[in-house]
Amino acid sequence: MRDVGFEGTVSVKTVGGMARDWADQSASGREVSVLVVFGDAPEKPLLRVLKPGFRHCFVLVSGARAGEWICLDPQSHRIRCETWCYSPLFDPASYYRAIGHHCVWAEYPRSLPRKIRFGPMSCVEMIKRLLGIGGVWIVSPHQLYRTLVKRSESMEKSGQVHFSEKCS
Repeated sequence: MRDVGFEGTVSVKTVGGMARDWADQSASGREVSVLVVFGDAPEKPLLRVLKPGFRHCFVLVSGARAGEWICLDPQSHRIRCETWCYSPLFDPASYYRAIGHHCVWAEYPRSLPRKIRFGPMSCVEMIKRLLGIGGVWIVSPHQLYRTLVKRSESMEKSGQVHFSEKCS
């Protein structure tokens, strides 16, 4: 991969160099905002047994630059990963709530215990692993929502502030 600097010089980054850069960024202590979005999945008839409004979930993770969001959407046949760039003032929670989705801000863990986790790969399981949630009884999006709401209520009591509250 070639990187062109401001002066027009060209430097070649190795895969190892990119991996070190990524590790430095993730360990830098930079605040990471994670928004978990819950909604319906009308195209999946098998999911009708789940609570309406809580049949699917995905996450938005703040990127390295202001206004950059990474969407991780675990689907039945793949995990869709996209990078979106918006204004730094864009509030994804307000947007998704306005179109009828439920949203919860979650804390991205700085470190996770290395445990073997069992469970069928699903949207819920992927988000549990991303956020370090180990409850084996959490299998549906609504159960994950209730768990995250309880966690966010305890964080509000501790005085932590999320992205939506910073911009309003």
